[in-house]
Amino acid sequence: MASLADRLRPRWLILVVAGIAAVLGAAAALAPTFADTIADGGGSAPRLDSSASPASLSSEKSPSAAASATASPSPSASESSSAEAAPAKAAVEAAAAATPVGYASMNGGTAGGHGAATAHEYVLSEVAGTYGGAGDALYALLDEQRDRGTDEGLVIYVDTTISDENLSEDAIDVKDVQHVSILGVGTSGELDGVGITVTRSHDVVIRNLAIHHVDTGEKDAVSITDHSTNIWVDHNELYSDLAADEDYYDGLVDVKRNSAYVTISWNYIHDHWKTSLVGHDDEPSLAPDNITYAFNHFRHVNTRVPLIRYAHVHVLNNYFDTIATSAINARDGAQVLVEGNYFFRTGSGNVDSETGQIQGPVGWWYGSDTGGSWNLRDNAFEETAHEHLSSTTDFTVPYAYTALSPGKARAAVLSGAGTGVLNIRP
Repeated sequence: MASLADRLRPRWLILVVAGIAAVLGAAAALAPTFADTIADGGGSAPRLDSSASPASLSSEKSPSAAASATASPSPSASESSSAEAAPAKAAVEAAAAATPVGYASMNGGTAGGHGAATAHEYVLSEVAGTYGGAGDALYALLDEQRDRGTDEGLVIYVDTTISDENLSEDAIDVKDVQHVSILGVGTSGELDGVGITVTRSHDVVIRNLAIHHVDTGEKDAVSITDHSTNIWVDHNELYSDLAADEDYYDGLVDVKRNSAYVTISWNYIHDHWKTSLVGHDDEPSLAPDNITYAFNHFRHVNTRVPLIRYAHVHVLNNYFDTIATSAINARDGAQVLVEGNYFFRTGSGNVDSETGQIQGPVGWWYGSDTGGSWNLRDNAFEETAHEHLSSTTDFTVPYAYTALSPGKARAAVLSGAGTGVLNIRP
């Protein structure tokens, strides 16, 4: 005769199997929510429109399959999620490395304050009282760096908000210094209405900061100017709003006046009129050069994504997401490698009255007597006029790098661009 345990075992197994099935079903139901949270950089509120419904948010975040002019169509988000997950994760992890991708890795490299033999490190909230406020403290610490030796670096951890209420100046000046890092802590580093201007400086890292609605000084969120070299602008959130007049704010990140060896990477750049500028004047003697834009999320912006005069520029693995009028504007002989980017609803599709070119992902528009040239390599386009596009140069870049496919780049950008992704702590 069977024991009690033997008689209960089948029922016990059935209950266990049923329990496992219930758990797996619940996990499957929660998977999209979890994926959306990761894609938002851990739930960063500005990335999504709070007024949108969950269905519309999903549609905005994950457009359907794209047609590519230079490669096979990229798979849709649902088809490619598993294939893209590992490369996206690897790309995000690589972004935490000490070496930037692109031109900022050349000319001796860019390591900021930690690249010097000695690093002077400060937590901004801990020293703010000494200088009368957080903004004035940051300004003063940068000013003090000018008197230090070439083997001494400066690292400032920004763990509070800087605004005109605690800053006596028009902008944070990184002027005539080298080996400097300005690092936001978690999601606490914020510049509200105040920008950063890098002038005649070398080896500077600006990372993990929210800089927005800059209406003081030159009204740039980040301005790199006057022969500044080896500048790395990484994992920031830069924005204003499109409700303001188009000339009220200036650029979100501008590179001007002979500055060179700059990498702009893993930033969330959104809601702005005149987004980014490389070269502010048609005068060739003032031209900047050697700029890389990599793994940035450009969303809900109007033009200049970027506007380029004269310079050699690599636009690598960015996600262009709802660009109202036009994106990469190459003027005055600029040479641009446009590689592995995902263009979604990019450009008006209208014909520019001055140049006769279609306003879209790449072209030459709005003035300047001469246009630039572009090399198009493995880009994807969705709901974007692109059939008229073809390469006009064979320009390439002199550094080593790994390019993702457009679909994998989009997944990596949605997971890893913006603030709060990297674990930055004093």
